[in-house]
Amino acid sequence: MSFVSNDASDDRVSRKRYLRERRAREEAEALLEEKSRVLFDANQELKQQAAELERVVKERTEELERAKTVAEEANDAKTSFLAMISHEIRTPLNGVLGMASALSETEMDEGQDAMVDLILSSGQGLLNMLNDLLDLTKIEAQQMDLESISFDLPKLIREVFQLFSVTVSDKGLRFDLDLGPGAQGRVKGDPTRIRQVLSNLMSNAVKFTETGGVSLAASVEDGFLTLEVTDTGIGVPEDKRDKLFKPFSQTDSSVSRTHGGTGLGLVLSQRICRMMGGDLSYTPGDGRGSVFTATVQIAATEEPDQVPQDPAFDADAYLTKKTWRILAAEDNETNRKVLELLLKRYEFDLEILEDGAQLVRRFQDAPSDLVLLDVNMPVLTGPEAAARLRVFERASRRSPVPIIALSANAMTHQVQQYLRQGIDAHVAKPVSREDLAAEMARLLRRVHGD
Repeated sequence: MSFVSNDASDDRVSRKRYLRERRAREEAEALLEEKSRVLFDANQELKQQAAELERVVKERTEELERAKTVAEEANDAKTSFLAMISHEIRTPLNGVLGMASALSETEMDEGQDAMVDLILSSGQGLLNMLNDLLDLTKIEAQQMDLESISFDLPKLIREVFQLFSVTVSDKGLRFDLDLGPGAQGRVKGDPTRIRQVLSNLMSNAVKFTETGGVSLAASVEDGFLTLEVTDTGIGVPEDKRDKLFKPFSQTDSSVSRTHGGTGLGLVLSQRICRMMGGDLSYTPGDGRGSVFTATVQIAATEEPDQVPQDPAFDADAYLTKKTWRILAAEDNETNRKVLELLLKRYEFDLEILEDGAQLVRRFQDAPSDLVLLDVNMPVLTGPEAAARLRVFERASRRSPVPIIALSANAMTHQVQQYLRQGIDAHVAKPVSREDLAAEMARLLRRVHGD
């Protein structure tokens, strides 16, 4: 009979347990090593993918930056080109309209009167197109400034409505105006741009309507002015409506031949509305015609009108109350003649020089009451001449003389630059006698009083 000691039995059990645990540990370590290797490989692959993604994103970002730069340069080039074209057309147009306006004030027979009226009408049409083009350029260059002033809304609407009453009457059309809720008092907004949008819509409605009528409905609700212009005209075919708010496009080439126009009015009006927090949309009329709905943000106000109004002030009367001494500089011979003819009705002591340097020397010898300066001149530009005049005034302790810039440059940033260089006001070419006389009288009155 044999016996196994408990110690030996326990040793065998412990060894077996140890061996099992060792194998389990080795298996776990092997599994852990395998998983670690898999994770390492996956991490390396992720790093490679991340690096590749970063490279692709960097390349794409650089491509987008290059594309953005090219687009901005193209847009700047387009803006500069349009501003240049506007300037180059305005300069000869100043001579056309100026001479035609002066000619219209002379004795002519009926046939000659009609020819001059046609020249003026055609020139004004070209000027209107240039102004629309300039406004569109300002919007695209983000240089159009909006006002927020108090004005009489129903008065503005009635004034625009009245502008088309004669044409509507001549065409035998019905003409309706509805000033609805809220459109009865003063509001705060940009009256100039609201007038521009409404005038464009009314002009189109009257132009494209031969029978039936045109109506204008205005209302104000929840801080928005709504202007709805309805006509019974030719309407817009469904397949042509996508062209309505595209620049330089007409819904039909025959429309341009029959009615004229560049296609700028609607796109300009829509962009102005959007700048003012609203929009401009089209819907077909009930059965025929069109309905254009413009919305802009405004605010009701109790403030008095801030639109400059001085009905008692007569610019012509003020300019003829004494013999004002006026110095002017203009390098273009035609424009010198136009300026002379425009100011002929006033008994000015007028002297027109050929460049800014001549004017500065003349002013130092015999100062004037007011100075008119062309901007782009040889020898010394208008702004440079203005700066020298201001230096001379300070040195000689003279009161600043009013200076008006006369220029075909009419971009907002250009005008603002002139005003920062010692110039008091700007009148764009083609120069109208009314605009120039108003500015001259305003500045002279500011210096000399009533």
